[in-house]
Amino acid sequence: MKFNSYPTDVPTSWADDHINVNYILGISLEDGILKSEYFIEEWEMPQGLVLFNGDGHTWIALDYRHVSSEPPIVYIDNEEEKIIKIANHFDEFLEGLYTEESEPFDEVEPQMEGYSKEEFETLIQQDNVEEISSVITYLSQFESDVDWLSKQFMKLSKHPDKYLRSDIANTVWNFLTYRLDNETIHEFIEVFKNDTDIDVRMYAEMIIEKLNYSYEDLKRDLGFDYRVSFSFQDHIYHINDHSGQWHLSDYEFDLQSFSTTEELLQQATLDGKSLEEIWGNVKIL
Repeated sequence: MKFNSYPTDVPTSWADDHINVNYILGISLEDGILKSEYFIEEWEMPQGLVLFNGDGHTWIALDYRHVSSEPPIVYIDNEEEKIIKIANHFDEFLEGLYTEESEPFDEVEPQMEGYSKEEFETLIQQDNVEEISSVITYLSQFESDVDWLSKQFMKLSKHPDKYLRSDIANTVWNFLTYRLDNETIHEFIEVFKNDTDIDVRMYAEMIIEKLNYSYEDLKRDLGFDYRVSFSFQDHIYHINDHSGQWHLSDYEFDLQSFSTTEELLQQATLDGKSLEEIWGNVKIL
């Protein structure tokens, strides 16, 4: 996505003045917002809500409880048992999205510097849940041995502590889906699907949605001016807009630039092929 936050007038579980919006679920029968009924039943939320962002404890939704069209947008906190209106309609919500700058990672990286495989395995043996939770995100981004990492995370995905299992599921969804081979990611999906905790089961659905992200989904999201990042042949690419143009970029440079998303979809190429031709071999970040 192009943005990651939406302002609020009340404190939320994320901050005093905003909520985190790191994805918007698409519309599909198997995944996406049409699975709202499942989550609403699991979390005992009111009927008439259509969920499009959330993590189980908190959600953002279209509120059809009192209207049949142009629903307001609400923030739902299941822990606090409150529903708060944050926008009059979806267009207003989209217009209000912005980028909340997070603390640069290099400011916290030194705290984790030198964390070895042996030290992490020792934490697991000692069952130091708090410290394990504090380092799994760092390891998922900076540990190059993905086979080793996936084995450690698989052990932790069956840990008795549901909060640690949820952290593992979130980390796999957020940072590892595109790095793991198909067999391993489907092993994680099966473990998460069968978990007793609804949050963990939800991440299984969200991983599946990433894996099923189609070229039609790409066209839809670019139509909403969303930023899309993906992996192809072990390289990371970004589709984004700046300086009045749309760009296909890698980590450092804009590789190809276009006036519109339509031009980008029609003309952008990787490995001599169009985006549509390669999309079956792409993994969404």
